[in-house]
Amino acid sequence: MSAKWIGPDENLTIGEIGFLVRLRQEIEGWERVILRDTPVYTHRSRQPLLEGWCGSFNNLSTYGEGMAKVERIARNGRALVRTLDGDELVAALEELGYPELTPDSASAQGSFAVP
Repeated sequence: MSAKWIGPDENLTIGEIGFLVRLRQEIEGWERVILRDTPVYTHRSRQPLLEGWCGSFNNLSTYGEGMAKVERIARNGRALVRTLDGDELVAALEELGYPELTPDSASAQGSFAVP
C-alpha cells in the first residue's frame, strides 16, 4: 500500500473510499489526481477499468490508478490517500457496486459480459 497527496478538494472527508483517477493534459503539461465514486471507462469500448490508460480526448489523457481511502485532510484541503489492496480492495469494490473489477475476476481480465 502506498500513500499520496491529492487535491485540494473541499468535498473529501476522512474515511471516504473511491476510485483514484489521474487526468493529464498533454500539451500544457499538468496533471491532477482526483477521487471519485465511479471508475474510469475506456474511451472506445466504454468498459469500466480499475487501473490503466483509458484514452485521450482534446489532449487530456485519463488513467485509472486503483482505489484509495482518505486518511488525512490538510488545512488547505489536500488529502492524504492510501491505496487499497487485498481484502480491503475487494470490500471497497463491492461497496461501490463494481465487484467485477476485482483484480482476479474474469471481468478484470477483459472478458466482459454484454447485457
